[in-house]
Amino acid sequence: MHRHRCRCRVLTLVLLTATLAGAGAVARAERPPVKDVIAKMQAFYVKTKDLKGPFKQVFTDALYNRERTSWGYFYVKKPGMMRWNYVKPEKKSFIADGKELWVYEPEDKQAFRNPLNTTNLSTGLTFLLGTGDLNKEFEASYATEKLGAPGDLVIKLTPRKPTAQYKHIILVVKPGDYTVTESMVVGKNNANHLIFTKLELNTKVPRSQFVFKPPAGVRVINGSNLQKP
Repeated sequence: MHRHRCRCRVLTLVLLTATLAGAGAVARAERPPVKDVIAKMQAFYVKTKDLKGPFKQVFTDALYNRERTSWGYFYVKKPGMMRWNYVKPEKKSFIADGKELWVYEPEDKQAFRNPLNTTNLSTGLTFLLGTGDLNKEFEASYATEKLGAPGDLVIKLTPRKPTAQYKHIILVVKPGDYTVTESMVVGKNNANHLIFTKLELNTKVPRSQFVFKPPAGVRVINGSNLQKP
């Protein structure tokens, strides 16, 4: 009797494994072509006028075995305006008004000012502005990284022209509306992972949100010595 029960359990496990494997194969087969996902995702952000929401950022430095987690709130408005307010573990802000990019560090009482161009911004963020053509700029494929929720489309973007700044980008795309809920820029020894939650679209974010005037006593530094959000 004991051997019979064991055989039944083994058979049940084998059948379950086969069923799950088959279901996974069906799910993979039903995924739309990557090119279509990128086109629909980019089309969504092209027609989006503004968006905002909380974010979580996890920066991993594999070389020194370090990980840093930050939280904050972001705003995006076309054309070319962004604001990233970090609230934990330390306060700082990245403000792009369409012409200039400011990095404000209130605890150090200093602000960095630079002309705004796409190289000032993390490559994993420029898609929010609906700029560029991802299908032309990147080789796209489905990623193997375990990110997002079940059913999400996890896309890997590898630049067609290699760059020393990063190796590839991972985007987690919701299949319903093609919003991006996670972005990860992967470098040689690091990864910058952004997770977006509770996105709000087209809420008429005021332009004043992207205007920065250094408070009294804040040292303004001009140049390229800045971080990226």
